[in-house]
Amino acid sequence: MTALVAFRTRIQNSLDDTNSKYTTDVIDEALRKILNEYTRANPNFLTAEFTVTTAGRIQTLSTANLIAIIQLVHPYDSTLTDPFVYEREDFTLSYMDGSPTLYFSGEDIPEVGEIIYFKYAGKQTIEDLDSAAASSIRDDHEDILIVGASGQAAMMRASGLVEQWGGRPGEMGALMTWGTRQYARFLDFLLEVKQEPNLPIFPDTFWPIDKWDE
Repeated sequence: MTALVAFRTRIQNSLDDTNSKYTTDVIDEALRKILNEYTRANPNFLTAEFTVTTAGRIQTLSTANLIAIIQLVHPYDSTLTDPFVYEREDFTLSYMDGSPTLYFSGEDIPEVGEIIYFKYAGKQTIEDLDSAAASSIRDDHEDILIVGASGQAAMMRASGLVEQWGGRPGEMGALMTWGTRQYARFLDFLLEVKQEPNLPIFPDTFWPIDKWDE
């Protein structure tokens, strides 16, 4: 997986930035914006376990960068032949005071010491960007992130040239046009990526049907 330094170098090369016109801060901010958009289209899928410390329907999770829960098992016991036998759908996830919080509506209320296992969609990361410990970007997706970040950086620089003296005639417009086109290529790629993963939005059970639908 590629780290931040390598991404910076490739973005500078894409911008043909031999005179260091693009600061590290600008490149990092452009990459950060692109990474957030990429995450919404193609989140990183991870798993986590949470040990209940306070019994109750409401459980506040400590997992960072959690976007959505794909699967939840409670109570979870890894020693069982089928540890996923107690998969649950009778819960909701919301953010309360900035923390991901579960609310269980079913009869089985979490007790102290029980384990909640969940698979979730999380934020994509690039090693060393915002102190991330590792990169999660697919190798075959890196090129298009470079394209998007280069476009963002060019548009950011073009905006900065508006109030600067001494710029070459047409430089701002040319930069903005080039950056916009690169960014558009990135957005087109996101449309393709969105077709790959299918996040479940409806539960398989717990929605009773009436007698006319039976």
